[in-house]
Amino acid sequence: MRPVREWNESDLDELHRGQIMESLTLEYKDSRALGNTDHQKSELFKDVSAMANSSGGIIIYGMKERGHLPEGTDDGVDAAQLKREWLENILTANIDPKIEDLYIKPVILESKNAGRVAYVIEIPQAKSRSPHQGPEHKYYKRYNFKAESMEDYEVRDLMRRGIEYGRKYGAAFDLYIEISRLGTAASARAGAGMAHIDANKAVIGVSPDLRSAGAVLVLMTRYMRNAVGEIIQNVDSYNSKVEARGGVAVIIDASLRGDLVAIRELSDEIRAHLSNILDQEP
Repeated sequence: MRPVREWNESDLDELHRGQIMESLTLEYKDSRALGNTDHQKSELFKDVSAMANSSGGIIIYGMKERGHLPEGTDDGVDAAQLKREWLENILTANIDPKIEDLYIKPVILESKNAGRVAYVIEIPQAKSRSPHQGPEHKYYKRYNFKAESMEDYEVRDLMRRGIEYGRKYGAAFDLYIEISRLGTAASARAGAGMAHIDANKAVIGVSPDLRSAGAVLVLMTRYMRNAVGEIIQNVDSYNSKVEARGGVAVIIDASLRGDLVAIRELSDEIRAHLSNILDQEP
């Protein structure tokens, strides 16, 4: 399946030909479900927030269905009368918190009358800002092909997961800053050559926050936990060698430079993993 942003009528036809059934992440709706009546808007808010509160997915307005199987596109809606901007605005204004990265694709129905479109709404899964609710202040989930009210414990669980998600990405940002500092410090000292430098300036400090980061590292992968522990140990080992040499000045010889290069390289690896996490932040 191509990205929704690239869809045209043939992608909708392919769903029909392939008899792709509705699921937790896919729903077909008659285009007449879209409109400006209170009922139509209420159902729209409920269906979109329910999809977000579950696993995310796609709702297609303009696909006929029977028994949860697609029967082909209907006549669509008049794009001049029901604009994408209007649809986006009412979803943004009425679902709280706002669903980040919600995407609405108007698919031109070339086989129908001119100006007719189907609307495909791509909905990301609720994460740090979950759960989402409509203007009637109710929470919904997608269950058995439809939107259903969430139980209190389900709302609480989504809120808890949202808090943990936020902690994870906040922790990833803080770690990125601190690990970058260690890598930069190691690189600067490795470039000092054989000159004598102040022993205190040769030492690399590890912040207390990084040493006590266990509470947030439990939210990370095993690699991240092990790698952060390893870089702290490497810095401590390097500092011990510097201090063991005594005196007020120290030469960054080949041995110390090797330790510094290892710290910098591990810093680069950790930052690459953290960048991948931060790139997924909504």
